[in-house]
Amino acid sequence: MVLDFSYDPVKVTDEATATGRTAEIFQDIRVTMRIPIVTSIWRALASWDDCLERTWVAVKPIYETGLPDLMMPDFLGQVALQVPGSDDKSHALADRISEADLSEISRIVNAYNRSNTLNLLALAAYITPASEGHPLILDNKSRDYQIPKKLKPLLSRAEIDNQTWGYVCEANSLGASTSDDTLSHQAHVATLWRHLAYWPRFLSVIYGTFLPQQKSGIIDAASLKSTLLAVNIGAKISRSYNMVQPTLPPKAIEVIRSYVESPIQVARMVVMGYAISRWLKQLDH
Repeated sequence: MVLDFSYDPVKVTDEATATGRTAEIFQDIRVTMRIPIVTSIWRALASWDDCLERTWVAVKPIYETGLPDLMMPDFLGQVALQVPGSDDKSHALADRISEADLSEISRIVNAYNRSNTLNLLALAAYITPASEGHPLILDNKSRDYQIPKKLKPLLSRAEIDNQTWGYVCEANSLGASTSDDTLSHQAHVATLWRHLAYWPRFLSVIYGTFLPQQKSGIIDAASLKSTLLAVNIGAKISRSYNMVQPTLPPKAIEVIRSYVESPIQVARMVVMGYAISRWLKQLDH
């Protein structure tokens, strides 16, 4: 099992400044997946020759089947963390952050949840041989999802002050354990945390709220479970859709495989993002 990133999410191609064919593919990804953002897996693939175009052409039909959408609710239900109750810090946060900001935070988190989960399941299907059994039956409800309005821009590292970056790195340590468990070794910062850097106090409260589950190993266990379950679901999607797998560049295969199989890549962000979205619903404003 791959345990490390094969790219740095902070340094890969910037969605906002993409041009030409890359910008066209990014737009197609947003429309096909019905998301307002292009997450790091696609921006990373855009960094190497024609990896982005060849990969998207190969896997786009999987998204178009609607099967990753169909399997998403059950998948999330099986990897969901127990959501901590709202404590004094949580309610203080709700009192200090405007209703508009909390709504924007929720929209950002939900956009990443959808993108990350669909990517995990679809790309798992691409690299996983079909399992035996009956084909999945598509439910039209899985296609009933509207693209949210445009989100606040993703901040670059240079636009985030050092104190706020410390909060970003703290949040990023959730589910990203290292051998000595120090924040200084958390080099690959997941994009969601950077997108939430507008609200450093929110990041600080999230870190404190979920730290007990990090220390107990619960987040790590859920992240590992999500990689294994994604491969299992990917095999079901594969058997329900006769995929013709074009030959992809070795770098693209490496990136996809590490993305799917590593519990510290998208898997832990699926776990954390879904937990945060449910935790936010508890806040009374």
